[in-house]
Amino acid sequence: MRRKNMAVLVVFGVLLGCFEVAWALDPIDQAQLLLEMGNVDQAIALLRSFVESEKDEERLGVAVEILDSLLSEKGETGEAIAVLQGYIARFPETPRSHLFRYWIAKHEEERGNFEKAFAILEELRDHLPQDDPFALRFQVLSDLAYHLEHRKKDYLRALEVYRELVDLSGDPEERLQAEMALGSCYEKAGKIEEALEIYKAVAEKAPGSFFERWARLRMVYLTEPKVGTKSKEELAHALAKALRGRDLAALRELVKRGDFWSGVNFSEFDVDDPEKALEYMAQYLPKSSQLVVLEDLKPRDDTWVLRVEGWGDPEYNILYLVLAEGRYGWEWKGLILSSTALEACEENAQGQDILR
Repeated sequence: MRRKNMAVLVVFGVLLGCFEVAWALDPIDQAQLLLEMGNVDQAIALLRSFVESEKDEERLGVAVEILDSLLSEKGETGEAIAVLQGYIARFPETPRSHLFRYWIAKHEEERGNFEKAFAILEELRDHLPQDDPFALRFQVLSDLAYHLEHRKKDYLRALEVYRELVDLSGDPEERLQAEMALGSCYEKAGKIEEALEIYKAVAEKAPGSFFERWARLRMVYLTEPKVGTKSKEELAHALAKALRGRDLAALRELVKRGDFWSGVNFSEFDVDDPEKALEYMAQYLPKSSQLVVLEDLKPRDDTWVLRVEGWGDPEYNILYLVLAEGRYGWEWKGLILSSTALEACEENAQGQDILR
């Protein structure tokens, strides 16, 4: 009996010591310990209490960053915004306050509040200091240009921002990316000669690169026009008919000229001549004995996709044909390879994010 009592006392002493160590920790360290133990809600409660009373800017900033991440993962975007705003109210001119304003803009985008996000980004552009330790200016300008080009369709203002981006870009790859975006915006503004000049310059300064290939293919698109269809539904129907009939010649007539985008679902895409895509389809279309084409188009970013099931590729049994409105009408501009396994994994990952 004495041995049993001694054992209980030893265990109790160890546990007590652990709790004493835990509560002797800094609140931020306590929160990290709680997170390691899986106690997310307790960590959030502890950090909320801490940020309300903490006066040190650095420690407060670190705690706010952790809270923002935790609340965002739980889907509590409004609460995350409130926490960020609380820091900004107390320290309005620190570098971190500008970073948090940018995070608020991104949260507003997630909530579909694009006008709010745009207003925050415009204010940031005008008030970011020259000392920019978080390198925010390039990202802020990139996001502003995207809003102006894709959401507001204000191509002239977008051109101004893209020019600023090109001038700001120190990294060669970033600069080439910005120049390609500038060329694309020139196209949408109807300034085709200016776009061609940009693409020619990119191709000359980046020989052998992805950007050279992309630029030259855009030049082909602009100088060798090919008429598209009047509507996405018309194009989808024509593609579906060609696929069901295993008609490669009809597919060749429907594919756009110039840059054609392809890749695996949930990964980065590459650009190449559409002939590569047609070669791929010629290989697997005859093997697609269980082919099902769903003409009910679904939106994806700035495009629409036509879903094909029962595709004959043993690795990718689902295919998406990407449709978009281009300079010459509605065009078939890309391929996305997918599979039931890939999509099940993605759905499972999204479900886990929601549960967290």
